[in-house]
Amino acid sequence: MDGKTTSRWPVKDKPWGVSVTVDRHSVLVTFVHRALIVEYSTDGHKLHHIRLPPDVLHPLHAHRLPTGRLAVSHGDGRDPLHRLCAFDVDDDGRATTAAALDGRRGDNQQHILDVTELEYLQAGGGGGSDVPLDVPGHIAVDRRSGRVLVADVNNSRLMTVDRRLARCSVLLELAAGREFPVRLCLDEERRRLYVAYNGAVRNGRWTTGRVLAFFFADHNWMIQHLHNEKLY
Repeated sequence: MDGKTTSRWPVKDKPWGVSVTVDRHSVLVTFVHRALIVEYSTDGHKLHHIRLPPDVLHPLHAHRLPTGRLAVSHGDGRDPLHRLCAFDVDDDGRATTAAALDGRRGDNQQHILDVTELEYLQAGGGGGSDVPLDVPGHIAVDRRSGRVLVADVNNSRLMTVDRRLARCSVLLELAAGREFPVRLCLDEERRRLYVAYNGAVRNGRWTTGRVLAFFFADHNWMIQHLHNEKLY
């Protein structure tokens, strides 16, 4: 890249979230005020309009799951529902809810770790949380395990959700009321998780934050990695 614009894709509303599909080689754009996901080709041609159910207010980010379903996080401000949902999408672009999770689970609450750069994160079990999601602003999908990572902005935490959207755990907690995770990026090849967070809002603007980098691996990757090391 030379920093120059190669193309512009005209849109009629406010685009909010963007993700890239691996198997389809397409781009998913989330429109926050229209309950709409538009799938584009990599050169900007519209492929599909995906209409979300009416109870999905303010969709924030969308990703394709390894199962083929569409994962969408939604909920902002005083919206009655702040959730992570998985949708089945028909040929006409109508999305029906297959699973939904609001971040609350009544089993043992467990905090896996506090924020320390380059700590080792193991994606695994852990307890749930009794606190509902509050602006699930950004998501990332680990295609190796099928898990979904959710930046739970106003709760200052990072959640990990299983592939069926049936169980969730608190993976990472930031300083409550002072550090708000707003973006996630998972490098699946190098098993690095990057978390960008901002400080509290002052005068209508986020204050300075940081980008945290972590090693991120599940149990199967750890075994394979150790096996490969023994081969050499």
